[in-house]
Amino acid sequence: MGNLAYAALLAALSTLAGTHIVNGGVADPNDRIWFVDPTAASAAVERSAQVPGGFVTAIASWNVQTPGGSSVAVELRARIGARWTRWYSMGMWSADLQGGKRRSVDGQKDADGRVDTDTLTLAARADAFDVRVTPSAGSDGSLPVVRLLAVATSLAPDGGGSARPAGGLVAELPVPERSQRIATSPDAKGGGGDSWCSPTSVSMVMAYWARVRSQPRWDIDVAQVADGVYDPVYDGCGNWPFNVAFASEHGLAGFVRQFPSLDDVAQLVARGVPVIASIAVKPGELDGTPYPKTEGHLLVVRGFTSAGDVIVNDPYALPGAIRRVYRRDQFARVWQGGSNGTVYIIAPPDIVQMLR
Repeated sequence: MGNLAYAALLAALSTLAGTHIVNGGVADPNDRIWFVDPTAASAAVERSAQVPGGFVTAIASWNVQTPGGSSVAVELRARIGARWTRWYSMGMWSADLQGGKRRSVDGQKDADGRVDTDTLTLAARADAFDVRVTPSAGSDGSLPVVRLLAVATSLAPDGGGSARPAGGLVAELPVPERSQRIATSPDAKGGGGDSWCSPTSVSMVMAYWARVRSQPRWDIDVAQVADGVYDPVYDGCGNWPFNVAFASEHGLAGFVRQFPSLDDVAQLVARGVPVIASIAVKPGELDGTPYPKTEGHLLVVRGFTSAGDVIVNDPYALPGAIRRVYRRDQFARVWQGGSNGTVYIIAPPDIVQMLR
């Protein structure tokens, strides 16, 4: 994409500002996103937010650079009634996997709630949260640099999402097609290529932006992404915030959030931003998939047809069959029912700034 075309993309994206993703002020108050901009990028960060209407789930994500083996620990607590829960670990992150610097924390469950790898689910509605990031220096004294911290909150699954397309939002993006079913890296982290839907989706989106922005360093192959996002406690490569953090380590930006409707996704795609979506499929629920069922799967939404159906790059397919079209009503159900509308948004930092 040339400079003029990229300028047009930025101009189109500016129309989103203040509309769909602005510090929790979204069209559906059930699904909100909250952002923290650290005032001192290498210092500890702690922020609080009131959540009108409350929430029962929360997902933290972050953009950071961790040179020299430095790391960050991200924690979250919630206010239920007049008291605060304990601090829950939402993950420890480093680009360096050695020494336990990158991992989720297992076994976090008490009367107030539980953490399933990357998602806090509470036993009762909370009306506020505290989030904090604690940096740790690397062996050479290097400090991590935190650029952005986001918390997505939600009350409950929204159901099927919108089955009707928003008018005029027909688009398809030239997202490179890659398959997760490749020869694995020597260590085959997290089960190898058969389990690499998330890093493959991230690799495709990073390659898309590499071409759009003429930044070849963003084009990273699937096996390298898998190694870079692997969570040894979860023993997999599908930890949602870890995938976003990996992209940020390489100069991109992004966050995890939950959308109430495919219309929100269509708004982004129509303006040049592909979206990574999390689905779960039972037999017969989604026509045309390269798998009969999946308990959890990531793919890239790259477009919408004139009928509103969803055009995806499905990484489980073999080369030559990765681009697929899924019925809008079916896709909405397996996306909302499977993950409460969870997506990764990964893009250059200036574009992410516009999407907030």
